Amino acid sequence: MNERIFDLSTRLNQSLVNNPKVKQLNKLEEELDNSYEVYLLSQKKDEALELYTKLKEVYKDDNEEVKASLIKLKEAKENLSNHPLVKSYLSIYNEVRDLYMEVDDILFSEFKGRNC
Repeated sequence: MNERIFDLSTRLNQSLVNNPKVKQLNKLEEELDNSYEVYLLSQKKDEALELYTKLKEVYKDDNEEVKASLIKLKEAKENLSNHPLVKSYLSIYNEVRDLYMEVDDILFSEFKGRNC
């Protein structure tokens, strides 16, 4: 029985690794990692978040500096999430996540909830 489980799990792994969507996700992830433009947008978002967090610790929500920093944070997040490479990645990521969730449900559904 253990050999059968090992064989099935190996075949499942190979099926997932060779899935076109998983391959595409891996390719996009590599492109994201190598994109200087995305890196800069991510840095700007992180800097805006850091500034907003620091100001929130000192001032109340109705403070003009806090409001301005929140606007800049929202803009930075929007600029990052609207980058074509990021949009493509997130779209494929959602599809692959759904695939993994489907596999998870098939394999482990009887162990979830009341049946466990």
